[in-house]
Amino acid sequence: MKTEFAFGDIVSVAGYENRIFYVDAWSEIKRTEEWGVSEYVEVELTDAINGEFLDAFETDLRLVCRKQFAEDYLLEYDETNYPEPTGVALHFADIFPTLPSVESVAEIGKGLKKVASVMAKKKAQDEVKQIDELLDEYNDYMRLHEAFGDVEYKTKADAVLTKLRREASE
Repeated sequence: MKTEFAFGDIVSVAGYENRIFYVDAWSEIKRTEEWGVSEYVEVELTDAINGEFLDAFETDLRLVCRKQFAEDYLLEYDETNYPEPTGVALHFADIFPTLPSVESVAEIGKGLKKVASVMAKKKAQDEVKQIDELLDEYNDYMRLHEAFGDVEYKTKADAVLTKLRREASE
């Protein structure tokens, strides 16, 4: 199968009036179905003005300009009434109209360091508090064991001591 278009040619597409596209790639499709075989060419295109992507059948294309003349053609092309993109393409210029300044990025970095420092201090305080609570619980069970001689208090104190060792090693 031979296509009449070359990479970089500018074409128009049926259904996309007043728009022009670059030919980026094509696929030669041979489709076999129960009732027969069909062959066709599917072409990948890029809008020459706004960069929107489009797939189309070769039969829907019409040559506007060959690749070697494309640059000159686009220099003289009138874009004043060019249609808006029809798809849901993302245009990063719309999402990020201006990039942040170096100074603002540096300020954000300082803020993140401060937040990380505060979070680290908070975590350390929480760990100290948890260990203090375990020590208090251990001491309470040991006092109860000494006061009443009950083995159950000694078992609970040993369990708290095991948990305390585990927490201290983490």
